[in-house]
Amino acid sequence: MKNILILGAGPCQINGIKKIKSLGYKAFVADYRLDSPGKVIGDISILADVFSFDAIYNSCKNMDIDGVFTTGTDQPVLTVSQVANALDLPCLISEETALKVTNKSFMKKCFTEHDIPTVKYLLLKENYQENLLDDFPFPAVMKPVDSQGQRGIYKVKTKKEVRELFGQVMKYSRADEILLETFYENKEVTVSGWVEDDTVHIFTITDRVTFPSDEHIGVCLSHEYPSIHLNQYRKDFFEMTCNICKAFEIHNGPIYFQYLVGSEGVKVNEIACRLGGAYEDVSIPWLTGVDVLKKVIDSALGFKTEKIKYQYEESKCVSTQLFFCRPGKITAMTPIEEILKIPFVLSAEYNYKIGDVILNTENASARAGHFIVYGENEEEIKNRIAFVYEAMKILSEDINLILKGKRYYR
Repeated sequence: MKNILILGAGPCQINGIKKIKSLGYKAFVADYRLDSPGKVIGDISILADVFSFDAIYNSCKNMDIDGVFTTGTDQPVLTVSQVANALDLPCLISEETALKVTNKSFMKKCFTEHDIPTVKYLLLKENYQENLLDDFPFPAVMKPVDSQGQRGIYKVKTKKEVRELFGQVMKYSRADEILLETFYENKEVTVSGWVEDDTVHIFTITDRVTFPSDEHIGVCLSHEYPSIHLNQYRKDFFEMTCNICKAFEIHNGPIYFQYLVGSEGVKVNEIACRLGGAYEDVSIPWLTGVDVLKKVIDSALGFKTEKIKYQYEESKCVSTQLFFCRPGKITAMTPIEEILKIPFVLSAEYNYKIGDVILNTENASARAGHFIVYGENEEEIKNRIAFVYEAMKILSEDINLILKGKRYYR
C-alpha cells in the first residue's frame, strides 16, 4: 500500500483525502489544527504547519511517504516541492517555480521580465521612504506577498493609509515586504487547466464573482462557467496562459490562473500550480471527463498518467456557489443529504455544524459552505441557484443566517 501525504485538511482538501483512500492508498493528513475536518477521514493525522518545510519534513521524514501533494490552497505548493525534493519523491514543478507561484514578489518580477500584462506595483519594506509613493497612482491595493484566502488585503486611497495599514498586512506574512498594486477596476476570470509535457490544456474559463464591497476585496462568492468574456477575450486567455507557463517553466501539472478584465484589456492577477479552491475537483471532471485528482495523485507517485484528449468547449453551464453567513450561533441546519438529493446539484457541503458560532466575515476563511449546480443555460442556472438557497437553511433560533443577498453577482 502506498502512503500519500496531503498538505491541508480543510474543506478544500476533503475530496483529495477521499480520493487517496478510494484508490486504495493510506492518507497521511497534515495541518496545524487538531479539529480540521480532513483529519476525521484521514488515516494518519500530522499536527504541523503546512507553510513550514521544517515542520512538515521533521514530522514525516521517518514515515515511509511515497508521494506528497496539496490541492485547493496556494502556499503549501512550495512546501510540497521542498519536501518532495528532500525525501527524493516525484514533483511536478521545481522549487524555483514553486517559489515564483507562491511568493508575489517573485511572481510579479517574472511577469515584468517576460512582458506579461499586470497592474503597476511596488514592493515595500517597513522602512520605505515616503517619496516612493509620490508618483504611484491611487487607489491601490495592499497585499501580503505570501498569504492566501484574501487575508490581509486592503484597498487604500492615500499614502497615509498605506503607512497606517502596513502592520496589519504584515500580520499575514512571513516576508519582510508587502505588495502595493494600482487598483484596476475589473471583472475576474479564472483559467483552470493542466500542462502535459509543455502542452497547455485548458479545462475551464470561469467568471470569478467577488463581494461587491471594498471591505471584502477579492473574496469569492461564486464561479460561473462559461465566462461571459470569451467572445471578446478568448484569444487573450489562451495566449497569455501559454506565455505564463513558458515564462514560469511550468512543464507539467495543474494550473489555476486569475485574470482581470477591465478598460485596458486582460491583465494577470496571480497564478498557482494546483487545483482550484472552488471545488474544481468536482466541476472539471463533470465538464471534461478528466479525473484531475487522480492525475495529481498519480503524478505525486511518479506514475505515468493517461494523455489528455479533451478539447475546450462550452456546451454546459455550471455555477459553484461559495456562500457566507451573518454572525450567530447555529441551532439548526438543513441536512446536507437533502441538498444532495436535488437532481441538478453536483456537490454540497457545510463548513460549520450545529453549535458553532459564526463571526463576522473578514476573508475567505469564513466561508460557510458551497454547492454546485448545472444547467442548460444561464437562466436555468439562476433559477436552480435560487431553488437551492430556498431549500437550504442555517438557523440561529428562527433566523436564517445564510446571506442570500450575496449570491450570483455577474
